[in-house]
Amino acid sequence: MIVALLSAKSSGVTTTALALALASPRATVLAECDPSGGTVRAGYLQGAATAAVGLHRLATAERDGSLPEVFERHLVALDADGYRLLLPGLTDPAQAPSLAGTWEPLHRLLRVMEEDGYDVLVDAGRAVVESSHRLSSLYSPAPLLRLADLVLLVVRASAPAVAAAAPVVRVLREDLDRHGTGAGALGLVLIEEVGFKASEVAAALGVPVVATLPDDPETADALGSGGRVRGRFALAPLIRASRSAHEQITIAATRRRVQIAPRPTLEAPRV
Repeated sequence: MIVALLSAKSSGVTTTALALALASPRATVLAECDPSGGTVRAGYLQGAATAAVGLHRLATAERDGSLPEVFERHLVALDADGYRLLLPGLTDPAQAPSLAGTWEPLHRLLRVMEEDGYDVLVDAGRAVVESSHRLSSLYSPAPLLRLADLVLLVVRASAPAVAAAAPVVRVLREDLDRHGTGAGALGLVLIEEVGFKASEVAAALGVPVVATLPDDPETADALGSGGRVRGRFALAPLIRASRSAHEQITIAATRRRVQIAPRPTLEAPRV
């Protein structure tokens, strides 16, 4: 599956995508495609991956025709056994416009990774909406959203976050209907807070909640900085919940593929 995650405002989309990748029971590629720049390289990996690799290098490779050959060289390990991989993000937001012609070739390569047995998570950062109620042309990874199996908006379960998400939901639904596989690809990942139920947020936004995650500041800080979590990392609330969320997301992505798959046609009998 290829799943794109984004947010309407600062809602921890990178932390969510990273937690899902690390908790996944399957081989996983996390593609850090936030046009405002990547943070996993400097944060969780603590600078272990150099700027010689990453998303910002792919535009040049696409222009000289070497992208398929060099793509896997730009993936770095997120864990000790290389079971989970990262495509590090931009080192400077000014690099985003150069990728205009790279997103669709990148999607094709991510599909190849999927065919090789990897789940693919795309951190698409914060959606940028124009005053004309469309995705901004400055929001460069839009092609990845339109081609993904699922598009998941990360939303905190609070009144301000839901209010900020509402106009973005409307824009995403229209964009996916016009240019993607349809608004049915859109769902929510809800960061729980006291006082709001998932059913209430889903009803307010008109979008199903595909998965919920706890508000776990300690683990979120560790994922952001590469620090330690007290006790076993695998038992941290965010990581345990991410394992369940991965299963729910996989079910939703599979269901979505079945819904949009072309139905086989019956050949007329030959006389």
